[in-house]
Amino acid sequence: MSSLILNDKKITFLCIFCVVLGIPFLSTFKLVPEEKHISDLNEGDYVKITAKIQKLDVQTNEYLEVTGIKSIKLMDETAGDLLVYFPGDKSDEFLKIILKTTPRIKEGDIVSVSGKIQIYNGRYEIVLNDPKDFELIKKVNFERDIFLSKYKTNYYASKNSNVYHDFEDCPYGKKISEKIYFKSEDDAEILGYEECSYCEKRD
Repeated sequence: MSSLILNDKKITFLCIFCVVLGIPFLSTFKLVPEEKHISDLNEGDYVKITAKIQKLDVQTNEYLEVTGIKSIKLMDETAGDLLVYFPGDKSDEFLKIILKTTPRIKEGDIVSVSGKIQIYNGRYEIVLNDPKDFELIKKVNFERDIFLSKYKTNYYASKNSNVYHDFEDCPYGKKISEKIYFKSEDDAEILGYEECSYCEKRD
């Protein structure tokens, strides 16, 4: 019977034994996120959210090519919204996902994100650290990607104006010191530029 009595040495041995056995189990164990609607979220929840991209905040270069991603605002059918952020050291990995489709992932597309919910300034947010926690579910927005031309074309404007020109000798166009060029007249109009009245009369 004395062999069944637990002394300090036996307790210590049992604790170490349990820890050694438990480490391999814990290393293979992964929490499964709970699928939830945004309106049902609580701080600390580990969830998977499938929702529409309401706003995609990106960085662009001088030609409107996307060079970085800041955040995504998601909204689902419950009309709740969720902000998704990307750590600076992981931004390039997530950017590759955003650019992997043609046209790129943008507002209106359906995506899923997985992570732990936190509250900042009264709003729900998730900070994604693993690209595997972000997935395109359905491409909805097939609006083509529009970039400025890297070469001189017949369609140009000032960086500080919303008027475009398509006549090389336009007296107003000649005054522009820093010109941007469009690949087509259609691109200029889609980007919100209006044709110069002088150029329009010359058409």
